Amino acid sequence: MKPILIIIAFLLLGLLPAQASTGGGVKPHAGVSEKSNHNFIGSPSDDSLVTREIEVSIRETAAGYMLFEPDAIYIKKGTTVRFVITNTGAMYHEFYLGSFEEIQQHEQWMRSHPDMAHVDQNAVAIPAGETAELVWKFSVETNLEFVCLIDGHREAGMWGVIIVHDHVSGSTAR
Repeated sequence: MKPILIIIAFLLLGLLPAQASTGGGVKPHAGVSEKSNHNFIGSPSDDSLVTREIEVSIRETAAGYMLFEPDAIYIKKGTTVRFVITNTGAMYHEFYLGSFEEIQQHEQWMRSHPDMAHVDQNAVAIPAGETAELVWKFSVETNLEFVCLIDGHREAGMWGVIIVHDHVSGSTAR
């Protein structure tokens, strides 16, 4: 009996890498704002409900850095934001919004599936020289990250933070 169990175990283990190496049909963050185990970061919103617009610029430097400007954003809880992201660089980039934990998990996933295209509600792709928009309602106090998850881009500086609070004031909370 034991030899048969060992053979079955080896066969099953041999299939795991083949299944793990394909991203086909797997959407690790599809419906991310609706998942029950999701660290709630807000939700997609309607363009007509926008109460603040934030322009974000993407650029690459001669030294090899890839940057979001601004890289720190303060938002008052309850605000619906239209992010207008302009890629002034020469490379394809992404703007992916998520909790720190979610970003870390998704970054690991992207390393295994580098050709995966984002079609998530909390992400937009921005080809070189183009502009994209993302409308999001920030309904809870939280700290978030925005990042480009294309392999190597985060390490080159493409990340920033969003702080959502109920008493953010001044020019940073418009």
